[in-house]
Parts: sequence; structure tokens; C-alpha cells
Amino acid sequence: MDATTSFNHLPVEIQEKITPSLNRRDLAACVRVCRSWRRLFHYLLWSHIDLFWHEDDKAWQKRVCLGLKTNKEFIKSLKLTLDADDLLPLFLKQCPVPFPNLTSLELVAPFQEDFDVEWAAGLINITTGDWKRIVFRKIKERIDPVALDQSLFEEFLQHAAPTLEVFRIYDVSLVSMEDVAALLYTAPNLKELYISGGADKTPHNWLATNECSEEWACLNLEVFGCRIGGVPRSDIDIRDGPALNCIIYGTTQHSIKTQREVYASLARFTKLRELTLGFPLHPDIDDEYAEFYRQYDCLAMTLDSGLDLLKGLKDLQLVGLMDMEVYIKGEKEQAWFAENWPHATISTTDRADFYYSDDSINNNNSDDSDDSDDGNDNNNSSDSADSSDSADSSDSADSSDSDDSSDSDDSSDSDDSSDSDDSSDSDDSSASDDSSDSDDSDDSNDSDGRQQ
Repeated sequence: MDATTSFNHLPVEIQEKITPSLNRRDLAACVRVCRSWRRLFHYLLWSHIDLFWHEDDKAWQKRVCLGLKTNKEFIKSLKLTLDADDLLPLFLKQCPVPFPNLTSLELVAPFQEDFDVEWAAGLINITTGDWKRIVFRKIKERIDPVALDQSLFEEFLQHAAPTLEVFRIYDVSLVSMEDVAALLYTAPNLKELYISGGADKTPHNWLATNECSEEWACLNLEVFGCRIGGVPRSDIDIRDGPALNCIIYGTTQHSIKTQREVYASLARFTKLRELTLGFPLHPDIDDEYAEFYRQYDCLAMTLDSGLDLLKGLKDLQLVGLMDMEVYIKGEKEQAWFAENWPHATISTTDRADFYYSDDSINNNNSDDSDDSDDGNDNNNSSDSADSSDSADSSDSADSSDSDDSSDSDDSSDSDDSSDSDDSSDSDDSSASDDSSDSDDSDDSNDSDGRQQ
């Protein structure tokens, strides 16, 4: 391509290859060039929305809702951060739900209250599209588990399971493990299941051995992150301390039979690149209570217990066994790991920094990794609100001008009619960008942490 060739003169197939590679600030700059470029890049700029929902700023809420209404058909991914749990129903009432093409939702909230029917039903009905990714992240501490109504989760499963690819819950119990098991039975396209649950020892965060099955439907699973509990461990030789109340005793034969059944269930996930069965203790837990939070009713991960059933998981890159009573340092086990999982990092560090598994689908969709200046949440949400106004006025301008006589004319028109508007788009993109930067940074840090 010589110096005089413009983007407009490139073949369509080349344009289509270039546009997904642009980060959000580049997209914001592109929509300011001219109307023809705006039409080409505008939908990408609105494909991901990152909002910090303010409770008191009514004018800001109105601007945001106007922008979402005008551009709702472009929105495929929504990250919504709430400072209080009761803000979700307010958001759903004011905004133009459902979003017809929304496939990805990340909800960041305190999760300090049990959710009523209005809250959960609104979440289920936020889109009429096919779900691909659902993520819940907790931003404040809560001691007791939080739960969705089981009937509502069953309704969600009926709608989301056939197409769902990613289901992640970080540091909060929203669904019972019976519900998680149901998801494994009914989600054939599921690629990532990750339930961290923090240091919670309630059954809400542990998949019981009798819920493991060779009939799980998600054979393309690449990430399995979930505690499995209820394993009798006759091999544990601890005579005193808090562990005595946590160990499930039984015969050696029963213990091995139970573990082999669990191994056989996991062995069907031959595409796994991450297998996380344990999570590090939260840094706030005192050492004197560490034994209580450690998991003892877990897989032993020894050859005697049936580990060899997992030899087919050749693509494993990460095996997380944090805070688990596992015995993997024997010579036989170490030789087996070297032979069968040659590319896997096996982590048992119980006092590691809290880490989060990478959300690969989110990372693949993210286009903000090269921006370094992160705005704060409040500024980000204000930027998003301002872009709402811009989209409305600019779209009106677009619809009124159907002919683009020349790039230069388009550029001057754009500058005259929608500069403030497009700069707001830029702000919006920066908002999403900045927040995505933060997420990506977290993920990369987490990855570094778990390789130690």
C-alpha cells in the first residue's frame, strides 16, 4: 500500500481484518474522521459498554439511558459495576432492556444481600440474545453466602445453558453446587467454569463427589475451577488440631473407589488447559485458623488414589491445588507429572496472593491492552454518559445525510456537527478501555502470581 492509499480504498475483506485489531481509543479517533468512517467503526465502539452506575446523579443516568437506547442493537458486552446491590433493579427499570444482541455480562457488586425475585428475574431477562459469557465479581466482604432462588436459576439454565461458553463467579456464592452440576449436564458449549468462592467452607462452594458424573455434557471444557469435596481420606495421618473435625474417615477401599469416580469424570475433559481444584487462603485469615480453612476431604492426587486416570489431559498448563491436603511430592507422582503433564505448572502454595484465573474469552475480546492510563470509576461512568448524548445526535446526523460526496466534506461535516459528540465517544471508549485495562492488568498479575 503506497502513501496515497486511503483506508476507504482498501478491499472490504482487508478492512474487516483491520478493524477488530483497533483498541477503543483508535476506534474513537476513527469515528471522528468522517461520516463514512463513523458508519464503519461506530458499531465496534459501542460493542462493549463499561458502566459504574451512580445512585444519585439522575441527569447522568438519563444521558446514559438515552445513549444505550439509541445504540442498544450494537451492544454485545456489558460490564456493570454497582456500589449497592439494590441498584440493579433501578438500572433495569431505566435502561432499554432487553438488549437484543447482548451475549456477555459481567456484574461487579457488593453481593451483600440475598436477591429477591425482581433482582434475579431482571438479570435473566436483560437480553433476548444467546448467552455466551456470564461473570459475577464481588467488591465487598460478606461472611454468609448469597444465593439466587433455585427456581430462578433453573429458568436461567433453560435459557442460557444451550449457548453458554463462560460461567465464572469470583469470591461469592450465588448458586448452589447442585445448580453448578446441572449446568455441567445441560451446557454442551461450556468452555470455562470457574467458581472461586474465596475461603468459604460452606457446601455452596464445593461440588460433592456424588455430583460428579461421566454424563456431563460439556466435553469441550477448557477451564475447570471448582472445589470438589466429600472425599473420604483414610490416608491422612493427623492426630490432633482443627483438621480432625474436617477429615472424612472411611475404609481405604471406599476412599479409592470414590476418588477414581471423580478422576473418571474429570478425565473426560480432554481439552482442559486449566484444572483448579483448590484456591489459596485469603490473606486476611490468621495463621492460627489456616488449618480450619484447609480442605481435607479432597482428592489426594496420588497414583494410589487413581491419578493415572487423568493421563489424557495432555494440554494442561495450570493445575491449582492450593489449600488442599494433597500428596504430590512423591517420586512416583513427580515422574508421572513430568511424563503426562509436561507443560503444566502445578501450584500448591497456600499463602499465595489471591489470584484470579484468566478469562480467555474476555481477554480475546479485549482491545485495550496497550493503554496505560486508567481513569477512576466515577470518571469512566461520566464519560460513558457523555457519549450517550453524542451517539444520539450523531446518529441523527448520519440518517439525515445519506450521500457522502467526499472524504473531505465528510470530515468537515463531522467536525462541525459532532465533534463534541465524537470526543464523548472517545471518552466512552476510554472509559471502557481504562476499565478493561484494569481487568487485563489484574489477569496478568494473577497469572504471574500463580506461576511462582
